[in-house]
Amino acid sequence: MKFEGIDRRSFNFSFRLLPKSAAEAQRIQQIVTLFRLHSMPEFDRSDQLGRTLIAPSTFDIEYVPGEHLHKISTSVLEAVDVKYGGDRPQFYKDNQPTEVELTLTFKELDIITKDKIAQGF
Repeated sequence: MKFEGIDRRSFNFSFRLLPKSAAEAQRIQQIVTLFRLHSMPEFDRSDQLGRTLIAPSTFDIEYVPGEHLHKISTSVLEAVDVKYGGDRPQFYKDNQPTEVELTLTFKELDIITKDKIAQGF
């Protein structure tokens, strides 16, 4: 058997968002758009050919309270999954959904070793 390495850790966070009004539904849509925006790379505008990509945003995630939970090192947002409407899709008068399920998948940039685990990661 040959050791070939360890994958970086991934973390999924799921949120069921139930707005109480069309205004709250609009705010949820802004949050979803913000996460989608920061999960993607962008083109380097100084590159004349437009072929150089700048890495997506990074996230420093902490559990609050977190004294009994493991730490998460700096991560990138690997996937943003959005499910609108729940089991029976319903919408407000302005066509905003009455329920949104948001699942965020983060992947750590660091490879976690025994030393990092001893530090609480």
